[in-house]
Amino acid sequence: MKVFFNLLVCDLRRTIFSAKFLVAVFGFILTTLVTMFDELQYLQPSNSLVYIYQIIRYLDFHIVYLLFAAIPGALLFCSDWENHFIRFCIIRSSPKSYATSKAMACFISSACVVLISENLMLFLFSFHFPAFNETSSGFGPYTIFASPDKVWLFLLIKILYEALCAGFLCTFALWLSTKIINPFVVLATPIISYYLINTSSFALNIPPIFNIGNLSKGYISIDNNPIYSFFFTIFYFGILTTIFVILFVRSCRKRVENG
Repeated sequence: MKVFFNLLVCDLRRTIFSAKFLVAVFGFILTTLVTMFDELQYLQPSNSLVYIYQIIRYLDFHIVYLLFAAIPGALLFCSDWENHFIRFCIIRSSPKSYATSKAMACFISSACVVLISENLMLFLFSFHFPAFNETSSGFGPYTIFASPDKVWLFLLIKILYEALCAGFLCTFALWLSTKIINPFVVLATPIISYYLINTSSFALNIPPIFNIGNLSKGYISIDNNPIYSFFFTIFYFGILTTIFVILFVRSCRKRVENG
């Protein structure tokens, strides 16, 4: 167990406490601000952060957050494999500990990119715009947060859903990296898989409650209860992520054994 935690600490340093993480966070912020430049010109001092956040999420280019989220952690396996560092790590620990550490670091770093960058953007906007006003809308099943003292919790929940979605898709990309060791393919995987999953969900008439697009945007309502909706979303992304963590561990072990 001690060896595993040492590996995890090392991987978190390589992901969260790294230049790549800063590039991902500020790259996403800069890209978003540039993309919404035209919209910024029409904002009024009375516009709320809720309104601004809705504009950000409806930008066509907003999906790029999945690309930036993948930068710190999704390439861990590719990097170790190409640098022949993987065998050194496994000799000191085990394939299971090595792979589990990589998967956890990937998920955590991907989620943190979204959490930090989007909260930082809203924090910067908060110097010029109120968090909430009477015209704020778009709360859906979370209307209990439609008040000045609770609106930040609402925004945090919405951002958390995006972070969980990014964590899941980047873990999926990490698993794919054991099949296709190509950094460009791995980085593009979260965005491509997001579109494919959403498209196939509509084509196969999968209930909207299981659509990751709806879940990541907080559109799903369970009995119109925000608590049920919150825990369902966390549970759903948690299950999907766990599946691909397990698949990555197995695939990583086979890849190492087969050379």
